Amino acid sequence: MSKNKKEHTWMPSLKWMGKTLIIIYVLIIAAFFSFNILLKPYMRNIPVELTPWLDKAASAENK
Repeated sequence: MSKNKKEHTWMPSLKWMGKTLIIIYVLIIAAFFSFNILLKPYMRNIPVELTPWLDKAASAENK
């Protein structure tokens, strides 16, 4: 071995990086939906006057 060359005992491959990235994304998505279900009672209702795009009655009249 030469003194300038660093020897790595392990280098991640593209397959390993892809698998790890997929696992991280799946965990983030699962956490999002879990928190959404668990915290549903604590979410506040936004008035329709503040969010006209959520008013289903007005959007039905415009069609």
